[in-house]
Amino acid sequence: MVKPPPLHAVSDEHVRTIVRRHLHPETGSPFWLERDRRLGANAYSTVDGWAAAQELLGFRDEADQEIFEEASRRRPAEDFIPADVVQDDDFLWAAQTGGTTGLPKHSTWGGAYWKHVRDFSHYAMDTHGIPHGCNWLYISPMGPHTIGRLVVDWAEARGGMCFSIDLDPRIVKIFGEEGMTAAYNRYVQHIWDQVNAVLESQRIGVIYGTARLLEMLPEYVDAKLLKDVRGVVHAGSSMPMQSHRLLREDVFPGVPIVGMYGSSTTSISWQKPFEPQDEHQLIYIPSSPWVTIDMVGDDNAPVAFGEEGRVRVWRLTDDQLLPGFLERDRARRVEPFGAAAELFPWPWIGDPFSPEFTEGRRVEGVY
Repeated sequence: MVKPPPLHAVSDEHVRTIVRRHLHPETGSPFWLERDRRLGANAYSTVDGWAAAQELLGFRDEADQEIFEEASRRRPAEDFIPADVVQDDDFLWAAQTGGTTGLPKHSTWGGAYWKHVRDFSHYAMDTHGIPHGCNWLYISPMGPHTIGRLVVDWAEARGGMCFSIDLDPRIVKIFGEEGMTAAYNRYVQHIWDQVNAVLESQRIGVIYGTARLLEMLPEYVDAKLLKDVRGVVHAGSSMPMQSHRLLREDVFPGVPIVGMYGSSTTSISWQKPFEPQDEHQLIYIPSSPWVTIDMVGDDNAPVAFGEEGRVRVWRLTDDQLLPGFLERDRARRVEPFGAAAELFPWPWIGDPFSPEFTEGRRVEGVY
């Protein structure tokens, strides 16, 4: 029996602890203290729980959120972290968003939060049957992107080494937007040349890749090179149901395949344990209470279960506060069901997608 991680629904006590750390008048986060004074919210004294935080602390509108986004691109990372967190002995991992629009936003993952994500990740992989004692092949952005460091951590903690193929989704977008078709095609071939070289020379038991690259894999990799693969993990853009079915039934029959949803800013949600009633839908469990995610309508109120809305994220960690951030992505709001429903009784995320992908444009190309 896999021991579940210490997740629970967001609580008033957790909210009070995080808000008072970020809004402490002497040791709080400079950016959030400035915003609090500008709005006159006095959140340190008035936010006594989850309901009050949503009312008084959440982003007021798109303009309010844009001020935060621009600041996270241009101001020092320490401006968003409580001073006592900056000064303590635990590490802070400086991360960049992996998106492809505008200057990247900066964020951090503190040591305590890193351990929480690590525990949830190993729980999810063990639940899905991702093996221990295997080398990993990582085909995704490295550099300043948190997921690269996380996967190396996972591979080593699970008893293997991690062989990495780096990606730069921003240059791929530039190639596409500027009509550099030959450069784009050459870049994609360069990725697969490196993948094949690793698969030909190394013993690889787990493959981690973006959903888009895993869709392309049968076109570029001989099936014989995949015979020792015993687990597949994917993230990046959402994977269509037909691709999920193809990978499970044709490319990797009998091999566990598990997806993640998230970003350097909003953290990780893991795919629920796979069950036949999922019908190959991609359904993810947010890592509450540290990150709580809901789908909202135009009025910013949660949509009904089964309905589609815009993804809204609250991150409530010692090193970062994100009060109701509206993502570009949209998704279905899913009522928990199946074997994991009692363990994780908060709203889940169904088939998230970025609207750009519905316009017939693969914006990131490989991401």
